[in-house]
Amino acid sequence: MTRRDCLIGGGLLLATQPAPAAAGWSSVKQKLDARIADPRFNTELVDRLQGDLSGRQRWIHNSGFVFATVAGQGLAPGEFGRLLYRVEGFTARISRLLDDDSVEKRSHSWMFYRHADEDRWLEKFENPWTGETLEAPPFRGGPTHSWLHPTTGPELEGGAGLDSTAIGRPAQLHWRIHDSSVWLTRHAASRLRAGTTVRNEFSIDQWICRLDQVFDMRHRHVPATYSWTSQAEWQPWLRMSGRPGGLLWRIDSVVLDDVEQLSGAFVERMEKFLSGKLHERLTW
Repeated sequence: MTRRDCLIGGGLLLATQPAPAAAGWSSVKQKLDARIADPRFNTELVDRLQGDLSGRQRWIHNSGFVFATVAGQGLAPGEFGRLLYRVEGFTARISRLLDDDSVEKRSHSWMFYRHADEDRWLEKFENPWTGETLEAPPFRGGPTHSWLHPTTGPELEGGAGLDSTAIGRPAQLHWRIHDSSVWLTRHAASRLRAGTTVRNEFSIDQWICRLDQVFDMRHRHVPATYSWTSQAEWQPWLRMSGRPGGLLWRIDSVVLDDVEQLSGAFVERMEKFLSGKLHERLTW
């Protein structure tokens, strides 16, 4: 953090301003640290990064890769890790700030599978370990309804059986500030019980954005470069249960001003399997 990046009241002193004296800087840093540690501020910030607290519906285009990582020591590079397939999807989201300072969210998320190396949707997958030819699911995802509370963290409707290190504690973000940019990161380890099946996942969210927009509360949505990384178990459709290893997901997202910015191929895929969902308006 540089002396130029100084929090004054509700905004920031820009880099064009002269550096404060040492005593003044100490006072300013205390105010900045207090804001960063404020659970109410972080609760709102997470949603300002993910969605829009003005009430506007936002559309998010998600694209990324799914890798296999196999446990073992001294394995050949191609055996230790390999790209299995790509994914592409979108999320529609609305959110609102409640009287108790928590944030309520509704969203629809849908994801399709793409071939690892070719520009086409994945219909069948050749499992390199078992030799099986598998039917790839046409899509995954659906609606969610959740809350983020300042003191107790996330709550998911129908979330019975979900344990997470994020539940029961305030939203915590790790900050790295350099000049006018900030890297915001959070992580969580989760366990999901569904019947007799138990699955684990470790995920990392990261946003890169402008520091002045983070602290300017007039920005009810903070434009950011977003990435999601997840270490998870094999997907059931891969028929790899009991085998060592798992999946490494890497998704990069961009918030769109309008769904018309999506590619024609993606819109066609949505209409084929989820007709009408792309333009569906979310409501409370």
